[in-house]
Amino acid sequence: MNNTFENAVTPEVWCERLRSQGAEVSARVLRAKARSCGHYYALGRVMLLSAEHVEAILSAEGAQVRRGGQTARSWSHAK
Repeated sequence: MNNTFENAVTPEVWCERLRSQGAEVSARVLRAKARSCGHYYALGRVMLLSAEHVEAILSAEGAQVRRGGQTARSWSHAK
């Protein structure tokens, strides 16, 4: 089996990893961003993200900010 796929985890796990680095990210927003740019694995209703997927998602978000996109938007939803 492909090593990249074996290391893919749910958005919740990625959010925990990102929080440990100081980035507050909600799983819901991470899922939405993954779907919008098409970087994810899907097994039925389960979404899995590899390190390459997360890097591509963050790169796409950074490109939007550099192009003058909506920089005031947050990754996490306030309740």
